[in-house]
Amino acid sequence: MKRRDDALATILLTSRLCASGLKPFTPKPFWKLAEKVDDKPEVLFTLNHSQLIRDRGLSKEEAKQVLKLFGRATALAFELERLEQSGIKTLTVFDDHYPHHWKERLRHRAPPLLYAAGAVDLLDKPGLGVVGSRDVSQDGGDFAEEVARTAAKRGLPLVSGGARGVDQLAMDAAIKTEGTVIGILADSLLRKLKRSDVRKAIYEGNTVLCSPYSPNAPFSAGNAMGRNKLIYAQARLTVVVASAEGKGGTWSGASEALKEGYGKVAVWRGKGEGAGNDSLEKKKAKPVSGLDDLESLLDSPDSPGARSDNPGIDNKTDMVTQPELFDGVG
Repeated sequence: MKRRDDALATILLTSRLCASGLKPFTPKPFWKLAEKVDDKPEVLFTLNHSQLIRDRGLSKEEAKQVLKLFGRATALAFELERLEQSGIKTLTVFDDHYPHHWKERLRHRAPPLLYAAGAVDLLDKPGLGVVGSRDVSQDGGDFAEEVARTAAKRGLPLVSGGARGVDQLAMDAAIKTEGTVIGILADSLLRKLKRSDVRKAIYEGNTVLCSPYSPNAPFSAGNAMGRNKLIYAQARLTVVVASAEGKGGTWSGASEALKEGYGKVAVWRGKGEGAGNDSLEKKKAKPVSGLDDLESLLDSPDSPGARSDNPGIDNKTDMVTQPELFDGVG
């Protein structure tokens, strides 16, 4: 089935591939633009510069930006085909397997575009998140592995960020326990796919790695912060194993998730916990002092704070190969 034009327009408007000095739309401006066309970006293909301004209320600069981004269709099609051949799919908010949890919980903060490799059907499933320090202690690392084994036992994907420390320990434990893994990356997806253990996990069909950033993007603190909210939004519960006090990515991500209601947050209160774990409990993270506590939280109803309103996106398309993507675009 040919990919619908709403997805095509989203890729052209937001992808940083083949940008060539152009400025693609980031999530919040994209969703504002989508509202102006009744959440149907395909409408933009039918309008010229004057119509974009007169009929849809775009500014002169927005209209110019849209038309310039649409002008890179051919170059972008070749780049997406190359990624497809490398095993990387491009998903938009209009495609099957785009995580519907992100739309529901993040709203205008949800990335319209996602690059993914592996078992993309896992993205349809809520998982059990695990986050924490890169320099976690042995005790903290042991608990992260216990959480991963719990996820596998319950048939929940283990959701984490793929970084050294807590993330990698938990993801490795899930794989060893024949569980499934959703890795949401803040750095280069292409580089991660060069690792033999990663390729093996993807080949075996129990892992998906994804990122809202360009597949060759280097790590940055900003990317990590943007990635963190996706972990919380993907998981039915996220366990913070070890956090610094008042600083660092783990602290900031958990604090934001608690404040904005991205998803249920639990915090480890036992051997190997971080200096900031007590403060996160005071911010209303649910304390976990053993696996019984974790099991109880997983059995409890989902948080009433999880947002159910979304940008009104209809998500009914099938995945297609990238060579079909830009057929018929004028």
